[in-house]
Amino acid sequence: MSGQITAEGWFVLHSFLLGAGIAFGYDLFRILRRVIPHGILWISLEDLLFWLLTAGSIFSLLYYENNGMFRWIAVFSAGAGMLAYKKTLSGRLVRLVSGAANGTLRLMKKTLRRLTAPFLRFWRWGRRRAERAVRRAAPALRARRKRLNFRLTAWKKKLRIRVTERGKKGV
Repeated sequence: MSGQITAEGWFVLHSFLLGAGIAFGYDLFRILRRVIPHGILWISLEDLLFWLLTAGSIFSLLYYENNGMFRWIAVFSAGAGMLAYKKTLSGRLVRLVSGAANGTLRLMKKTLRRLTAPFLRFWRWGRRRAERAVRRAAPALRARRKRLNFRLTAWKKKLRIRVTERGKKGV
């Protein structure tokens, strides 16, 4: 086989593998989205990052292996690589990895909940005791506030009387 044919074969193989790699990269984002659900803004930013990386990898493949020239054989073989990966590994991989990650997170959450349960019980007990103490002290505090307001009002009246008496003496 001539060197030119061999180079073309390698180029097609690399394009095929690049397509499979691109599909795998997007599956990583799919796994991340299943494990950590997030809003449309973050999904859009992830997609932008993905397509920038994809464009860079396609450009570098064409630049280094085909002297920067665009060829449809690269597009078709990359598409074939994506399709082959999608039909064979993609669904199982995403389900398996995201399921394992979610299961691990669930287990960690249960463990953390069991470890913090005594502290939470103590916290709730203390909060109930404090609320009960506040409820019991409320009538006494209202009575004190009433007496204080009464004394302040009486003091203000005395001051007013003194001020008006001084004003009458000076006339």
